[in-house]
Amino acid sequence: MYSLVEEASQVLREPPPVFDFDNPPEDPKEIASKMAETMEKFGGIGLSANQCGLPYRMFVMRTMREGDEEAKVEPYFNPELVRISQETELMKEGCLSFPDIYLMIKRSKTIELKYQDAEGKEHQIMLDGLGARCVQHEIDHLNGIIFLQRASRLKIERALKARKKERQKRLDYEQRVALAKHFQSLRAKNAESDVEGEMSGDNSVSQES
Repeated sequence: MYSLVEEASQVLREPPPVFDFDNPPEDPKEIASKMAETMEKFGGIGLSANQCGLPYRMFVMRTMREGDEEAKVEPYFNPELVRISQETELMKEGCLSFPDIYLMIKRSKTIELKYQDAEGKEHQIMLDGLGARCVQHEIDHLNGIIFLQRASRLKIERALKARKKERQKRLDYEQRVALAKHFQSLRAKNAESDVEGEMSGDNSVSQES
């Protein structure tokens, strides 16, 4: 697993080079696996390599395509936007590199994306909705553009003022989740103890007879 770079880091503002599959600096599957693990830990739906301080043009994203039974995290190496729609939509976005800051960002509703998977195979797909938005956000990262640059100064000032409140909301939520997991674990242990007790009682009856 990787760690996230600080939000003031210059790494976030410099485009990383393309990933060379002919002379890979690291195992791309290993990079993809660690990136996915990092994204899951911090609760994101997308994460670019330079957010982790890695000098590679790639990102991972949680996606669910037609035929999939559940969402999965997939790697996108050397992504390139082939086409974006003129039709746009305004939605709230956050970023793992800028925790607790949320901004209304305008993005194209539909995109066509060209990329390579972890084996270097080329793909070209169409995406819309949240998937299209996430890809545009991550490609911005890979072009050295942070999402604050997509918003007005007034929107940024408002978001910064609300940051403390948003942080507290996140911490409260994380605490509730942690407590829920704790009580779930206790219930599971109690249920296990009850089963063991019943089995012990059954053995005693058997021995007495």
